[in-house]
Amino acid sequence: MLGILIVLISVTFQNVSATIKLNTTQLDSAMAYPFELKDRNGKLIRMADFKGKVVVIDFWVNRCAPCLALSEPLAKIRKYYESNKDVVFIDINLDDDADVWKNCLDNGDVQKNRTIYYTDSLSISLSTAPEGFYHPITSYYSMKGVPRWIIIGNEGEIIARNPPRPLPEKNGIESAGSLRFKALINEYLLSHKKKAKVR
Repeated sequence: MLGILIVLISVTFQNVSATIKLNTTQLDSAMAYPFELKDRNGKLIRMADFKGKVVVIDFWVNRCAPCLALSEPLAKIRKYYESNKDVVFIDINLDDDADVWKNCLDNGDVQKNRTIYYTDSLSISLSTAPEGFYHPITSYYSMKGVPRWIIIGNEGEIIARNPPRPLPEKNGIESAGSLRFKALINEYLLSHKKKAKVR
């Protein structure tokens, strides 16, 4: 009896996995993954909620040294767009434990004897827990690791799957990666303003 139950569970799991893979491959790869994820208060947030806006998604995990190292230049980019209601920042944590994610939001992590936060209040924080890195969103974007960013246009189209990396400033000078990252967004916004005027 136990053997039959194990076989049934195994078959069911394989069918669910196949369904997830099938649904992912049926999506238009030029468009953003239509996620439905919860914020720290349990509110369901959907990709569809942001139609009409440029969306920058930042993927990270706890104990990721590069995520921490690059959190400051990304924070400066978020600050740069703070008053622009056409640009939204979303950070998605890929840990499989929601408590770990919430603890990181509250307490950050220590790097070189100082506390650094992965993200801030200018970003909408979401989690893929309990699936973590095995959530379909990671296979959809062919992710191998973090940090990783995706920039999405106002109709849900993917502008950049691998945008330039926003690196820390050196001697108070903004990095070329950060400048190019912003240029991608700014050029897109400008081109869509011109299209709107033509109409």
